[in-house]
Parts: sequence; structure tokens; C-alpha cells
Amino acid sequence: MKITPSAINRYTLFKLPAAYFTGVRVRSINDESCKVTVRLRWSNKNPFRSMFWAVQGMAAELSTGVLLMRSLSQKNTK
Repeated sequence: MKITPSAINRYTLFKLPAAYFTGVRVRSINDESCKVTVRLRWSNKNPFRSMFWAVQGMAAELSTGVLLMRSLSQKNTK
């Protein structure tokens, strides 16, 4: 699988549905950074009208995981 933002967003739909339905999306990927955004919606708000910390954690872990997936796919290793 080629690591592109649209491929990762489709991957989250099928493999990480909690991240997809809370609005975590990959916007851009390059060799040194991965930009992930989260839109504040009703599905990821807490009663104080701010974002749940778990949603922010999912976005942070996805950004580092995508960089790792990209570097492994470029080395053609299993």
C-alpha cells in the first residue's frame, strides 16, 4: 500500500473506526512530518464543550504511526 493521506484515511475507516468517526484526518505526509487535524464536532466534545483528551491522543499517535508506516514501506520490509 502506498502511504498517502487518502489511503490512511480509508485505513482508519476500516481498521480504526473510532478515530475516523471522531473526525481524525491526515492532511499531509512528507519524510519529516505528518499533519493530522481534528474538527471539533458533537461526537468528540465533552460536557464542558471542549475536545476529549482521548481524541487528541488518537490524533497524536496516528501522526507518529503514519511516519513509521511510511519509513517501513519505503524499505520494503515485512
